[in-house]
Amino acid sequence: MTRSFGLSLPLLILLAVPSAPALAQTPSSGTKPATTSGATGIGYRGWGVQAGVSSSPDQFYGGVHFELGEFAKDVRFRPTVEIGVGDHVTLLTALAEVHYVFSKVQVWRPYVGGGAGLTHASFDSDAKRDGAKNDTDFALMGIGGVETRLKSGTKLYFEGKVGIDNDDPDFKIGVGWSWK
Repeated sequence: MTRSFGLSLPLLILLAVPSAPALAQTPSSGTKPATTSGATGIGYRGWGVQAGVSSSPDQFYGGVHFELGEFAKDVRFRPTVEIGVGDHVTLLTALAEVHYVFSKVQVWRPYVGGGAGLTHASFDSDAKRDGAKNDTDFALMGIGGVETRLKSGTKLYFEGKVGIDNDDPDFKIGVGWSWK
């Protein structure tokens, strides 16, 4: 993967996010569309934490995410930043995640989606790849999970991620909690 492509992705994301409110559905005269979050459009809705384990590399990971609203009905934007440790490598991953939430389900709502971003790998001295100690590459992941809203108003979710790129874990499973 060339560095020019890997460096151009954040630029594309920065250009796409300001135009996203124009893509969001707007309510028709006086009515509000039903959504999973109760609000449409891109904007800050809350944040949360997540943690879990991954396979190949075998790691523990943790991170934060930001609930940034919806592009369209039931299609939300949730960027994440995660750090994984173990298996002679430390991974720092930043993803712009987009999920489709199945809003017809009442209690445990399933969602599917994907994320694109960057992964920075820092290898231990024993695990250098091609003589390099660090590597930054494009990240691409498929995502699926279930979530529920608790009585306190917070959201609990369980999700799995499948990595596509060389430096990304093959599979991640985790739990998260969001505050509004």
